[in-house]
Amino acid sequence: MATEPAGPNQWPPMRTATGVPYGTLHASECMQAFSLAFTYAIAAAARCTISELRSDVEAVDYTVRQVAGHRRYSSSVVDVQMKCTSQDVLRDDGVHWRLPRGHYDALRNPKSYNRKILVVLLVPDDVTQWLTTTPEHMILAGSAFWTCVEGHEATTGSSKTVVLPRHNNYDVEQLLGILHRIGNGGRP
Repeated sequence: MATEPAGPNQWPPMRTATGVPYGTLHASECMQAFSLAFTYAIAAAARCTISELRSDVEAVDYTVRQVAGHRRYSSSVVDVQMKCTSQDVLRDDGVHWRLPRGHYDALRNPKSYNRKILVVLLVPDDVTQWLTTTPEHMILAGSAFWTCVEGHEATTGSSKTVVLPRHNNYDVEQLLGILHRIGNGGRP
């Protein structure tokens, strides 16, 4: 059984059931890497590509592209702002996520060329529960939700809490639906 996580200068270090030590990568870096793996898995299963952006200047972490015969366009793209958390942010109506005003304004901008969505991935507190592997399967633990705030009202505060509805579970079917609507000339 794994022990409590230890920082890079703490002792004893976190170990697997057989005593092998884990790395000391900070939890936020682990969440960023895991959310990207989760994203790649969904995009690959949807037969889409991902372009990672080197800098987050427009509140965009990556772009998903699909080539398909939609009504209006032969391909479609959606820009994604990705967040990952183990915080208790899931309520009856969905995930309640606080965005800094700059990110909120970038995501709600109706003049943006590409459509944008916000995705929040919820993971267990214990990093050792994020991934299970067997000879037959690799299971990523977590669930993601999405929303589009394009055209929403401005905020005067320093942040805005956005609700990502429970029915907007970010999975292969939902991603393909988003891209299909965009490819037909609509919103995500």
